[in-house]
Amino acid sequence: MFAAALLSIGIAGATPVASGDKLIPGFEDFRIQRIQRAKGEDDWPFVAEKGRLLCAPSWQKRFVYFIPDKEGGGIGYPLALDENMMMVALVNMGRGSALRPFDNLEQLVKRLSPYLAMGKRLCDQPAGSDLPDTSL
Repeated sequence: MFAAALLSIGIAGATPVASGDKLIPGFEDFRIQRIQRAKGEDDWPFVAEKGRLLCAPSWQKRFVYFIPDKEGGGIGYPLALDENMMMVALVNMGRGSALRPFDNLEQLVKRLSPYLAMGKRLCDQPAGSDLPDTSL
């Protein structure tokens, strides 16, 4: 989680987070939802079969991340999601292996959009929320 907090600072610059005007959000500021690939789901964008969506609201923006569950336990490094694919590419540089192969940018956007929208809805939940799969 701390890595996600640092990553949000990398995206946002030095903008304070909404709750308490803290530069680095605390664990209590995040919202989390467990997600997993459904059987036969062709548009699942991630290599990992399950993980967590994380929302880190900032002063003017809602930052959404996918944190993969590692096989055998543990969590992987957060993958930032955004409408701006250039931002996604820059922030996630070196972590391209977290996404399933895609044929073109349009296919990638189609795959990521529902999870980005779900993550933004997650930001509407109370700080510290930890929701089960299919809640949003």
